[in-house]
Amino acid sequence: MTKDEQNSETSGSDWIDDVVSRALISSYGSNEEPTGKITDQEENSEEDLVVKPIETYEQYPYPDEEGTINIPEIPEESDQEKSKKSIKKTIEWLAVIVGALLVAFLIKTFLMQAYYIPSSSMTPALQVGDRVLVNKLSYEFGEVSRGDLVVFKRTDLETGNETDLIKRVIATEGEILEISDGEIFITERGAKDRKLLVEPYLAEGVVTQGFVFEDLCPESVANTCLVPENFIFVMGDNRSGSRDSRYFGPVNTDDIVGRAFIRIWPLGSLKLL
Repeated sequence: MTKDEQNSETSGSDWIDDVVSRALISSYGSNEEPTGKITDQEENSEEDLVVKPIETYEQYPYPDEEGTINIPEIPEESDQEKSKKSIKKTIEWLAVIVGALLVAFLIKTFLMQAYYIPSSSMTPALQVGDRVLVNKLSYEFGEVSRGDLVVFKRTDLETGNETDLIKRVIATEGEILEISDGEIFITERGAKDRKLLVEPYLAEGVVTQGFVFEDLCPESVANTCLVPENFIFVMGDNRSGSRDSRYFGPVNTDDIVGRAFIRIWPLGSLKLL
């Protein structure tokens, strides 16, 4: 190889080294080649970056906010607004109470009513302390039937006080009732033969005594009664402990309050009547 060729190769190599050196300086700020290894100082600096949070994030939830956080304040209600709300609630409660009382009054007046049994005149069907529910519309759409338990109003002739009594219907209008040998016989309207009244609701061995007073019925003989129009003849199931039509005569159907159809108390003795 000639001297000129060697000089040419040397100058070409220097030129390449010069380009690489400039590229390194431009990229890394140094002419040293990167080794691909991280020094201890660099490792420590990276750990610091990973472990230690930025102080700005500790102080504020959002790094771009300056100063304190602006939380919108909820305006407090004035005394006047509180008073208005209190009045509104009071009116609403009064409306609910009045409405409930009105519904109860309408139900009690026109539909149903509960009654307390104060005596033993209806044993064994009803005991002292039982409560029954009375349907006041039963006879607005139907007729009184034998065996029904009816509540009716009775005025005491001596005191003039009006009380509600509950008894069982034994005979209806136009029927002839006869008490003989402790048993009841019924001659139905338009019939000629009398029939023994079967009463499964009575306690075993119960007998029916005759009329306490005479002339209780418009047309009657001893222990016999022809029930007038719009009247019913009633008795208690406890025949020896009941003051009924044998004492005060037939009951006008206009005085009937309604029909007792269910015993609601005590709970364990809930039963249709």
